[in-house]
Amino acid sequence: MHIDHDKASKKVKQILLLVLVLNLLVMTIKFIIGFKSGSMSIIGDAVHSSIDGLNNIVALVMIKLASEPPDEDHPYGHGKFETLGALAVVAFLALASFELIEKSVMRFFNPGDLPHITSEVFYMLLATLVINIFVWLYEYKQGIKLQSQLLIADAKHTFSDILVTISILASVFFITQGHLWLDAALGLLIAAVIMRSGWMILSDIIPVLVDEAWIKIDDVKEMILASPKVASLADFKSRKSSKGNYLEMTIRFATDSLQEAHDLSHQIEDKIIEKFGHAEILIHIEPSKNMT
Repeated sequence: MHIDHDKASKKVKQILLLVLVLNLLVMTIKFIIGFKSGSMSIIGDAVHSSIDGLNNIVALVMIKLASEPPDEDHPYGHGKFETLGALAVVAFLALASFELIEKSVMRFFNPGDLPHITSEVFYMLLATLVINIFVWLYEYKQGIKLQSQLLIADAKHTFSDILVTISILASVFFITQGHLWLDAALGLLIAAVIMRSGWMILSDIIPVLVDEAWIKIDDVKEMILASPKVASLADFKSRKSSKGNYLEMTIRFATDSLQEAHDLSHQIEDKIIEKFGHAEILIHIEPSKNMT
């Protein structure tokens, strides 16, 4: 599916601004009920939620840089700045998971006092959970639609926030039942889920950062050489990008007509896109001796 990257960037900015407002609302509610209930776990959850807002601010800065047009220093554009933004989200995920591991291990040895959770506090905490679930589903769906690594990465982090909030609600029940160790065990499990989310994001962005090949010559060589009047294929290279994939090659056509060679090259481009999806394809035409 072809994406208009200028329109997509504007849409991503709008989504991030909306998500930022919702995340700040969630953070504020959690801080209020955390101090009201005297629960360190809820206050810690509020701090964790503040990372979501920080993610959004970083993402807005990165998407601004990524939307800049190509220039002399960045002839392929600034799309990798968005990938760097996704990498920053991974860093925040790592920080959140390690903090959760540390607190969970400490709770094994010092479970702490039962927070004073009133029905009002419970329902306010539940409201933040509903908001986060909406943000997660909406942002992830839009990230897939707009092919935005930032939105997808941020949605995955929001999912980790959902798990943390659920763990707090569940831990209160476990503590009241006398199973104090389950609170810490659940925290470690959630930390593992968060780390898995970070790894999944890394798996998506590392190939882009290291210019991993989009397709290899063996994938298309037979198809290209079987195309009309193709005499030879050389200098084949491709790379992945958050803003679309790139493919470049040199083809010599057995024709003396430059116009015919261009027409044939466009046919090859269409075949590749039809089979492998949209990409920016550049075919250098190697001239025949009498090409005009």
